[in-house]
Amino acid sequence: MTKTSVRRNLTAALTAVLLAATATAAVTPSAAAVTVPACSSTGDSTAQKNDLHSLSNHRGVVVLKLDTSVNRLPTELHVGSWTLPVSWVPTGTANTWQTDGPIHLDAYGTWGAYVDAPLINHPGLSTELYGVVDYTVQPVVQSARTDRAASDADHRTVTVSGAVLGRDPYTGQLQPYAGLATVRWQSETESEPHTADAPLAADGTFSQPVTVAGGAWITVTANPGTDPSAQVTGTAACTLAPALARIDGAVSLNAKTSASPVRSGATVTLSGRATWTEQASPYTVHPLAGRTIQVTYHDGGSTPAVTTSVVTGADGSYSVQVTVSRPGSFSLASAAEAPYFTNAWADVTQQVQMPLSITGFKATLGADHKVTAGGKLAATVSRSPGLAGQAVDLEYSANGRTGWTRVATGKAAADGSFTIGAANRASGWYRAHHRASTTYQDQVSNAVKKSRTASRITSLKITPQPVTKGKTLTLTGVLQHNTTAWKAYGGQRVAVLFRATGSTTWKTVTTVTTNSTGHFTAKPKATRDGTWVIDYAGNSTHFASRSAQDFVDVR
Repeated sequence: MTKTSVRRNLTAALTAVLLAATATAAVTPSAAAVTVPACSSTGDSTAQKNDLHSLSNHRGVVVLKLDTSVNRLPTELHVGSWTLPVSWVPTGTANTWQTDGPIHLDAYGTWGAYVDAPLINHPGLSTELYGVVDYTVQPVVQSARTDRAASDADHRTVTVSGAVLGRDPYTGQLQPYAGLATVRWQSETESEPHTADAPLAADGTFSQPVTVAGGAWITVTANPGTDPSAQVTGTAACTLAPALARIDGAVSLNAKTSASPVRSGATVTLSGRATWTEQASPYTVHPLAGRTIQVTYHDGGSTPAVTTSVVTGADGSYSVQVTVSRPGSFSLASAAEAPYFTNAWADVTQQVQMPLSITGFKATLGADHKVTAGGKLAATVSRSPGLAGQAVDLEYSANGRTGWTRVATGKAAADGSFTIGAANRASGWYRAHHRASTTYQDQVSNAVKKSRTASRITSLKITPQPVTKGKTLTLTGVLQHNTTAWKAYGGQRVAVLFRATGSTTWKTVTTVTTNSTGHFTAKPKATRDGTWVIDYAGNSTHFASRSAQDFVDVR
């Protein structure tokens, strides 16, 4: 039968364009986000709208554009080699109809299709309408999500998982197919995105680890893959929302040394713990594990005396041994880990006792029993601390070997020199002793022996008593010295001293010389009431001595 045909869109080819089903507003990753990013989407097929085409998102449903005031609805649909009886229902759009349900074909594919729509006013004539029917599996992304809501310095790899399935165009049922899940992510600190193709398991699920730098935007796309028998066309994509957040941290370093002060050249253990604290409530503290801590020791030189490093343990702790020669400070630094946290520093002062010497020590023992000693402290290593104010003890020993006791303490001047005095001292050995301080080591000087012979005045007698004013008094007594025993000490001058009643001052009245038996006689005049005493000033080898006091009443 010959028919006249009116052809429309004879050469149009229907190409599916897949759109993301989930539209998300722009989300800036931040530490405040707590919801695990997730999404699901169905592929959207937007076809060039021929008069005859498959319906977007419902590929088994066929749409027909036909003015029914001109043509009657066709009763058959020709798809590929199949001829199908069809019924049409309105779509709600003028002159647009669709099949009353999905059509069923025996094979997946994209097929050419046409219908003959009889003309109402011209019996025997019809309009041929051509188009393309996309009868293929539609990709679907289900339950795409990450295993973490946020990345942090210890968790920079997150796992994106979910399922990619295909929807049958006739039954609408989801089924696995041999496709791919393409994961695309871009961290907030990066200018270009990354992609990774995750193969689908037999049940359509996938799992893909991705490494991020801070917050990140993540999109999962369902792709047809490489299996032509699957007959999947188009893609489905969804962007996980909210975006992967970032947890910022603040690093804290604490440190201590095993001992301070220590002697120059000692080895100390520097130890501590490194942690980082989340900068949002509840401010959880984490160990800064597996990080390198740079350690430098500065002791006043132009360059660090020590430069080393140590790696923190699982609990953030660290320990490193360092030999120190001079006082200084340790500086510790952990590197920044952008964008999670910045550098962190800590400083620890280390006191070191430097060696010194005591030179030029001398001592004198006066007749008045006073010792005067002096010398000089000297640092023996360059760049040692100042010596001003360093304490120096004067010590005494009767035999120069044992029993050293401190008798006085002095302080060194800026040049290290010192002078120390001590009263009421006896013959024996003397030395200077610098006891260990925070800056200098223990040191003693050479010991020097200083001795004098003891003296005494005995048998003082004053007559007459009482005495008449203006009369002469007679004072007698004996001067002795102790060599191996107390013996007479002749040829020495002794002074006769008087202190009037009510006065505090002693006045020398006269001096006399002892004879060979140590005796002396003095005959001063009595002028007023007062106290008399005999004084021996000593000499270069003898201590001074003084007699007992005697009050004389003058009438």
